[in-house]
Amino acid sequence: MLNNIYKYTHLRFDFFDNLLIRATQKYALNDPFELRPSHKNEDDDSDSESFEKLANSSYFDYAVVSLSETNNNLLMWSHYADQHKGIVIEFDANRVLFDDYKDFTALKYDEDLEGEIIDDVENERRENINAGHIQRVRYNSKRPSMQKFENILEHLLIKSDEWIYEKEHRIILPLLTADYIVVHEKHLDSIEFTLYDSSYLDEKSLGNSMFLINIKEILKLEGDRYIRELYEQPYVSEEDAKNSFIESIYREYLKDLSEDPTTVFLYKIHPESIKAIYMGCKILKRDRDRLIKKISLDKNLSHIKIFQSVTSSERFELEFKQLDIHSL
Repeated sequence: MLNNIYKYTHLRFDFFDNLLIRATQKYALNDPFELRPSHKNEDDDSDSESFEKLANSSYFDYAVVSLSETNNNLLMWSHYADQHKGIVIEFDANRVLFDDYKDFTALKYDEDLEGEIIDDVENERRENINAGHIQRVRYNSKRPSMQKFENILEHLLIKSDEWIYEKEHRIILPLLTADYIVVHEKHLDSIEFTLYDSSYLDEKSLGNSMFLINIKEILKLEGDRYIRELYEQPYVSEEDAKNSFIESIYREYLKDLSEDPTTVFLYKIHPESIKAIYMGCKILKRDRDRLIKKISLDKNLSHIKIFQSVTSSERFELEFKQLDIHSL
């Protein structure tokens, strides 16, 4: 049973302030084969039909948080943790890390009732994706096929066996449930245009023409306005009707934003799910001291254990030494 799960990352001090983790959309994944199913011939009718299904499906509606079952892989420390100057975050795998980030309930229009009802078929397909839960990546030399496209989960969880050393697990999250997004300034006008009232849009400049947007708050307020002014759905709950409205307006727009690989989707994690921080063996002293101080003085983070990684004197491996941060 998996009790701990790990995230390799650069050291970002703002993470310990906002606890926001990136989930990576299709267009920003670093593997060029990711979410690109195999196909025989694009001129083949069956493949053309599959491509059309691909374009019309929710294939692009999700992002993934990549985690590992190991915290001591030297390649991953180099690739993802800033060449050993970053950190590895240990999470409690027995907690549901993103329990609130489920798919919306799908609705469909019923002509006989002249109103929206629950779409059981679509909801079953969404439930099978198991959004918000830790799921093991499977490795294979063959790519998932277009002909078996109905099994979307297979496409989200299969990678080349060249990546097997990562021992990856993933959490699949809907784009629509992101707490914040980071976008280039070129998208700001279009975001404002999609809103009924842009006065509650919070645009925080991050530098380099990038802005942090409070997307979850925006969508909630837009949905609440719909319920107040336009809601007439006798066959479904207000919550489902609100989410259906949000999805109908913003699903395609968020997919369009996701095609820009600089767009970042951020999701908040509960502080109690963080068990430990492992600092890289090449972390700068000033960063080390600042991190220890930040965690030890924050009552929401003071339960977190901190380890310093050091190189083994005999083997090509790392050793981790726990620090007593409250005595430093």
